[in-house]
Amino acid sequence: MCTGMELLLVSTAVSAVGGVAQAGMTSAAAESEAAFRNYQIEIQNRQLEEDKKQAEIQALQQENARQDASRRARATNEAFIASSGIGENISFLQGAEVVADQNLRRDIASMRLNAAIGQNRIADQIMVNKVEGQFATARAGMTSQGAYIGAITNTASNALGNYYRYRTGRF
Repeated sequence: MCTGMELLLVSTAVSAVGGVAQAGMTSAAAESEAAFRNYQIEIQNRQLEEDKKQAEIQALQQENARQDASRRARATNEAFIASSGIGENISFLQGAEVVADQNLRRDIASMRLNAAIGQNRIADQIMVNKVEGQFATARAGMTSQGAYIGAITNTASNALGNYYRYRTGRF
């Protein structure tokens, strides 16, 4: 037959085992959730890197298309002048070429600026995702530590309460 002290010890041990098991499950769940979130972030960041590369390619294609259009316009103007018999040193054509070159440089600068802005936005999102992943991992660690600390303090509290009940005869 068990004495009161033995029953209190068994009760404390069962409570401790249950608390540690619950803490282990809480810890495993938090770490699993963090691992899944980091997996999602990794996939999203890979997609963002692909989007960034695609945006770079599209920006280069737009720039090349604008330069080709400028070359075609210049070639058309030169062909028109050559076929008209006026000559190549006509002053209005020289002024038009300067303006066309300025417009081309401005258009290309604008395209490059817009491409850089888009790439920076993607890079910012990738960094935010990485920080979010670090936060998820840290949160899982804190949850795990909190669960184990809670199990330990509950066990200690239960043991002290059982000891008090035993010493005062209130069990």
